[in-house]
This record gives sequence, C-alpha cells and structure tokens, in this order.
Amino acid sequence: MNQAKPKVQRRRNSWKRLAIAAFITYLGALVVLTFLERTILFPAPPVEYGFWQADKFGAEEFYVESPDKTKIHVWFFSKANSKNTIVFCHGNGESLGVLGGELATIRDRWDVNVVAFDFHGYGKTGGLANEVDILADAVAVAEWIKSSPQFRDHQLIALGRSIGGALAVEIATRTKVDGMILDRTFSSVVDVAASQFFFFPVRLIMRNQFRSIEKIPSYSGPLLQMHGDVDEVVPYRFGKKLFDACTTQRKELLSIRGLHHNDPWPEEFWGAGKKFLETL
Repeated sequence: MNQAKPKVQRRRNSWKRLAIAAFITYLGALVVLTFLERTILFPAPPVEYGFWQADKFGAEEFYVESPDKTKIHVWFFSKANSKNTIVFCHGNGESLGVLGGELATIRDRWDVNVVAFDFHGYGKTGGLANEVDILADAVAVAEWIKSSPQFRDHQLIALGRSIGGALAVEIATRTKVDGMILDRTFSSVVDVAASQFFFFPVRLIMRNQFRSIEKIPSYSGPLLQMHGDVDEVVPYRFGKKLFDACTTQRKELLSIRGLHHNDPWPEEFWGAGKKFLETL
C-alpha cells in the first residue's frame, strides 16, 4: 500500500483550508474597511474639547444654510481696512473649536479677513460628513461671502489644508476667486488610500474619493501650494501631482524639507503667503 498518497492529499487539504481561511479573513477585513471608511476619513474632534467663544478671538459667529438646509457654523475674523478675504477650509481632524487662535494669527500676520467654517458632521454644524455635502458646504460659504454687502469689493482667496484642499479646489473651480492657497493636500483621497492600503481594491470600493486632480485644470488664477518632503499622511508625490495638473500661468510650490503633515506652518510659508496676498 502506497502511504505517500494519503500524506500528499492531507497536505493539499491543509493548504486548501489555509487558503480558504485567508480568503475569508481578507473579505472580512475588506468589509470592515468599507464600513469604517467614514470614521477613518472624517475623525471629527469631540465638540466638548473645543473652545467655542468666537468673541474671545475677536471673531463674529454666523450660520450659513447649505443646499440640504443644514446650518453651517461660520466664524468671521475681521481685519480693518483689508480688502483680502480668505475662506479657510480646515483638515479632517480639526474644527473651529480648536482653531480659534490660529485663525486669529492668520488674520493678524497676513492682514486679511478670515472666514472659517465647520462642514457637515464637525463642530456645531449638523449632518454627517461625506464628500458631496462638505464640498457643497464650502461652495455655499464662498457664495455667502460673495453675496454679503460687508465683503463687497473684497478679493476672495480659497485656502485649504489637507482634505480642506479639496474643498478649496471646489470653491476655486465653482465660483470666482482671486487666488488659491493649498497646504499639504492631495491629487485625490483615493490616491493616498491606495498607497496605504495597496492590498485592497480601494479605488473600486471608496465612496468618498475627492478627485481634485480632475478639477484643478479648470482653475486659471494664482496658486500658492506648500508640501513637506516627509509628510507621512499625504506623501509629497500626491501634492506634486496636483500642482503639476494645475495649468495656471502663475503658480508656486514650496517644498519644505523636514515638514510633517501636522506640523505648524513654517516661517517660509508665512512669508510666501503674505507676499502672495500682497501681489494679487
């Protein structure tokens, strides 16, 4: 009797069971990743951790209605005699409640008015964060600025950080702006996700993709963009890819050595931003 055949068969059965178990585990992880997409992409800070007294930063509080009737929470930081107004689109781990001091500093160092807002699911703005609604929020706030008498004759600059860069691109390509500033943003969220989760078909399963690279070619105004060469969240190549896709004649990319994704703005950027605004 040949003893080798049963051993070979057992080995084959063992490998088959391992392959099936691995496949089931992979599918399970894929399902979990799909259901957790919004949680991973939009980790809003808890409201109770924020400081929500706008007047302490010299700001005024407003609410702007989004297309779906959600009330968008807005802060306005006024700078006397300035005709430049920045609409600030924050990142996915921020909210007005943790940005008051920084927004006031932007106003003072750049001598500009600053309008900042919390999109769907963040701070005091209702709803749940998703690509469609937060892009609509950004455009609604920009249109509110342009239609408000207090901003008449102002130059409007869209500024976006990280995922907020996608909102700034949306504003700049959906309404008239006089300039755009981008801080450590991406060609698309799906590009970033595919680089981090390369073993999953994220390009097929992600619902929120933020394909800024498909929109920015239609922008023709001035652009100032910054990215760090050691950015661990949004790798430099995705910022450069977006910059290269912008066809405007006036654009500048600041490549900052040693700058991580969540590091504060370096002095080089503060200086470049002030010069950019002064020459619009």
